[in-house]
Amino acid sequence: MGAPPALPLPAALTEAEAARVADLVASVLAAPDPKDAMLAALAQLVDREQLPALAARLFETVVWRADLRHYWIYFRMARAYAALGPSRDDATFMMAALAAQMQPDWGGTNQMFGDLFAVLRRRGEVQGAAEVFLAAADLMPERPPAEPFDAAPVFAAAGMALPGSGCPPPRPDSRKTHRVIEAEPRPAWTPRVAGGAMPYALRQLATQMPRLPIDIMELANAEVLLCDDTTVVIDRDGTVHPDLSVSRYPELVRRKLDCLMGSARPPEIIEVAEAVVISDRFPPPNLCHFLLDQITRLALYQRAGVDTGTAAIIGPHPEAAFQTRILQRAGVDPARVIGSRRIARVRAARLWVSSNCCNLQHAADLGAPWAVQYAQHVLGGQGTRGWRRLYVSRGDVAGRRVTNEADVMALLEPLGFEVIQPGTMPYDAQVAAFRHASHVIAPHGAALTHMILCPPGAEICEIFHPLYGTAAFAMQAQTAGVNYTAMLGRDFQFETPDWNDADRGAASRGQFLSRNLRVDLAVLRSYLDTVTQRGGRTG
Repeated sequence: MGAPPALPLPAALTEAEAARVADLVASVLAAPDPKDAMLAALAQLVDREQLPALAARLFETVVWRADLRHYWIYFRMARAYAALGPSRDDATFMMAALAAQMQPDWGGTNQMFGDLFAVLRRRGEVQGAAEVFLAAADLMPERPPAEPFDAAPVFAAAGMALPGSGCPPPRPDSRKTHRVIEAEPRPAWTPRVAGGAMPYALRQLATQMPRLPIDIMELANAEVLLCDDTTVVIDRDGTVHPDLSVSRYPELVRRKLDCLMGSARPPEIIEVAEAVVISDRFPPPNLCHFLLDQITRLALYQRAGVDTGTAAIIGPHPEAAFQTRILQRAGVDPARVIGSRRIARVRAARLWVSSNCCNLQHAADLGAPWAVQYAQHVLGGQGTRGWRRLYVSRGDVAGRRVTNEADVMALLEPLGFEVIQPGTMPYDAQVAAFRHASHVIAPHGAALTHMILCPPGAEICEIFHPLYGTAAFAMQAQTAGVNYTAMLGRDFQFETPDWNDADRGAASRGQFLSRNLRVDLAVLRSYLDTVTQRGGRTG
């Protein structure tokens, strides 16, 4: 786990920022419960607005003047100091240690252990880093504080064995392989850009990319261990199959569930005749991952001869309305889904596991036609006539909001654009909006998954923060036959090149995924002059 890049923050707060911090300090100190007021302030500065420097100034001004002993406050501050880079390692270490001590069995403690591990590793304190790893593994082996490639050198330098290593491999005859997708290249393609440089992550599309072959593995009398969204596959001989397990340390997860068998709250035992696994490393209810990666695995099992309408489905629990609706559209009764968040041992007389549960190529196997076409089929197919012009707002969510959205809409509304907030709409209404859309303009977000439903030739514009980008939706657009354009926005707070240079995207490592942005109105106006000349209709 290398040192995180330091955010290119200015040396001092601006006058407006200092005034804002002063107001927050006053409100926290005057509150009946300073902890609640501090939590509310940090929710804005750390989560919603991604302003770690302001959070640090606020905390350092208040912590010695008020009682702030609450693990969630220290958790947020550990995240803020970590974002400020290695120069604040001491503060990161202290905040993470305090949060972990206050609430050691809390679900987010793994992130605190991860911060502790990273700081100790950077200092060269390998014994301490290994001890942090072991402490975390005892509490939550399903959420380890470091990847194996980061942990292994630390344990080697400390003269210790990495837990879970050296386990015997499964027997070759313990499973049967069905090749359902052959390897193929994703064609090279250069998407259009409206103003500015190409978003860093989209530059890879200009080079041909290999799509991996996909195999379906069939196991008889096998078991799947479920533990907080990890899935560990064990064959009838009791041997773990790491290449089929969605877990970085499957042997540690098995050890935890074995220990729980004799406890007061043992794992559920679920026995089924047949089951398929659709889980991968992105289990939360995110529309993009659920529809494009997880649901499309049903098509792979169907190719192997599985009746997905009757088999049990091991995957994310359908807690969101869109998950339930998509499952129903795919012919799956949501009641047959065995949620991977539970603590359980699922014993299946016949178990099927797709190799792309672990060998994930997000999204939809790099926009593979078989996956895009299946997702389209599940949702009723692409539209044939587009007449709606959509601007997709993120005003109802915490991150990646367009802060000058009122100015954006002043440009768009005279051209017939309507504002939609997908998160506030019934799912079928979201699907219908995109199936009838001739133009879609949106900041990067999961709602853009539905661009695959737009009629061929529809105009899609995805807006990114200048230091963040992903090729996931561009690859879907390439396959779906819609006209895709990427647009770089501006940082919502800073105008300096460090915050607005797409070439820094390689070093940002996702720090700016949730940061708010501002749309350059001149760039948007130029884009609109081009695409609205096409008449606003497709089909």
